[in-house]
Amino acid sequence: MLSRILNQVTFRLRSVTKRFYGTAWFIGFTAFYFRTVLPFIRKFTPLYGVTAILSLSYRCQCSCPHCGAGKYPKQAEGELSPAEILKFMDDLARLGGACVHFFGGEPLLAPHLAEYVARAKALGLMATVDTNGLLLDEPMALGLKEAGIDLIRVSLDSPREEEHDAHRGIKGCWRKATEGIRLCVRHGIPCFMSLYATKENLASGDFEKLIALARELGVGVRFLSAIQSGRWKENGEVRLSEPEIAKLRGLLAPDVCWETEFLSHKSVPFWCNSMLGNKFDVSAYGEVLACAYLPAGFGNIRKEPLETIVKRMWSSGMFKEGSRHFDCPMNDADFIKRHGHLLNTDRTC
Repeated sequence: MLSRILNQVTFRLRSVTKRFYGTAWFIGFTAFYFRTVLPFIRKFTPLYGVTAILSLSYRCQCSCPHCGAGKYPKQAEGELSPAEILKFMDDLARLGGACVHFFGGEPLLAPHLAEYVARAKALGLMATVDTNGLLLDEPMALGLKEAGIDLIRVSLDSPREEEHDAHRGIKGCWRKATEGIRLCVRHGIPCFMSLYATKENLASGDFEKLIALARELGVGVRFLSAIQSGRWKENGEVRLSEPEIAKLRGLLAPDVCWETEFLSHKSVPFWCNSMLGNKFDVSAYGEVLACAYLPAGFGNIRKEPLETIVKRMWSSGMFKEGSRHFDCPMNDADFIKRHGHLLNTDRTC
């Protein structure tokens, strides 16, 4: 009960403090919070404030060349069952977690998604979801709204319909995605457009066009930089240079954030949410990972208590190093050299 009250206070404070995100004093306060205050609170509430990104399945209608789940092999024991997913959310809430983000694959393919959202909300957790938009029709949107969804993020790769569809490998995907966004806006469901920045779309201006499209549709933008992981694992050319990152930072705005809403101002340093202990991922097979794009596994919730696994992860050398990167750690050759022995690139999700 105490952790639920603390999380509710934190949620309210975020909305009040958003206007201070780019100020020096608030950046300093945030660093102090994550380095000092949060570890102290977690002595009593082990997973206080954390977001768990839960992959419900690796099934997906699309075949994107940048897919982070593209190399995840099937496992004999199968994906987490509905009962295992519900137990995981119970454990997350009991240990002080703040949010469960449903991921994949394509989470809207999961037949019990609305039930999971409703359970998360009953437990006092925020519930959010990422989708390619193909199944985000009116019944789906209204069903998720009724269940209590806090945010839907819809992915777009190009401002041009034919290019997006070709990239995703399925005709009509762009139209479905934009229609899904419009449905969310029409029915008052918080919605973001989810983008990733590449050398190509930064150089061509397409990234800015996608931001303009999001504003035209009436939603915010959350983006990632291109990450050398998943199907891009062997492609070192995808990593953005420091000048390209600087250009990307110049596009940050109150309605445009990089990974988290906190990083919506060019003065805010890049702090990997995973390395801060602000989030972790759980694969569709129950493995606890540092991140969906950083395939370091620390245990399986089918075999050990969640608290035991996460404590092991946060006490590892990788996490003690902290977040000292100007981009995703997976794009940092020195990071990979130091911690590559912990990475299993065959299970990148």
